[in-house]
Amino acid sequence: MSKLLIAAALAVVAVPAFAADMPLKAPPIAPPVVYSWTGFYVGGNVGYSWGRARTDLTESTTTTTTATITTLAGAPIAAATVVGAPIFFLGNNRADMNGWLGGFQAGYNYQVNRWVFGVEGDLQATGERGGTIICFPAAAACGPGTLALGSADYSLRWLGTLRGRAGVAFDRFFIYGTGGLAVGQIRATYNDAIAPGLVTPLGFASTTGSTTRAGWTAGVGIEGVIRGNWTWKAEYLHVDLGGFDAAAAGVTNGAFSAVIGDFRTTITQSTAFTSAYHSRFTDDILRVGVNYRFGAAPLVVAKY
Repeated sequence: MSKLLIAAALAVVAVPAFAADMPLKAPPIAPPVVYSWTGFYVGGNVGYSWGRARTDLTESTTTTTTATITTLAGAPIAAATVVGAPIFFLGNNRADMNGWLGGFQAGYNYQVNRWVFGVEGDLQATGERGGTIICFPAAAACGPGTLALGSADYSLRWLGTLRGRAGVAFDRFFIYGTGGLAVGQIRATYNDAIAPGLVTPLGFASTTGSTTRAGWTAGVGIEGVIRGNWTWKAEYLHVDLGGFDAAAAGVTNGAFSAVIGDFRTTITQSTAFTSAYHSRFTDDILRVGVNYRFGAAPLVVAKY
């Protein structure tokens, strides 16, 4: 009996000691919480752009000469008219259209693990303006030995884009590529004349008009968290609004009269200018901005 009591007592003492030596299970580790880019947002931006407008000019001139012989009293005796063959001049040049721009944007992002997909639209007012003189022969620098065929002046009034965005999130930073539709309004003024050397053409033929062009845009950007739902962004876009055409026409007149004996000879000359312009506009834009994302605190449990 005493042996049983001793064995029981030893068992009571050994069990707690054994339990104390057993390893404890570690508590579960909570998954990290990271910023979520999912949601609607609105914001504003400012920036600078480096635009280029290249214009090809095809100019034709046709001269009509009329000689009239009359008496000194004005009675007609003879007349003859000669229409010269058209003469064509080709020229081209590029205008820099640099200037500020600013506007607002709105969009939506959807995040899947580290991947972020979205769509964004923006509308910009711009101060882009520029002009150039177009000389003959084509591609020649205007100066001595060239003919100034005309001039072209441009301004980009506004620009809007509708783009997709896709990129990778690194918690509170988001690097993305973007691309889609670009639409802008370009106002152009063309003057046409033939003048020697580097001078401003006299404007024998001119035209002014605005055109709204649709093209494409592509670029890259980065966005980061300022605090809470506020973020900052920096973005580069290349824009191509394609080509557009314009035409102008004008006429110059001159006359010369001489008296020879009892007869008066009058020579009149009329030169018609017809100009066809083809311009193409591209733009490179750098801009920064801020966004505000709507909804609850933008945090999610990380899955990567």
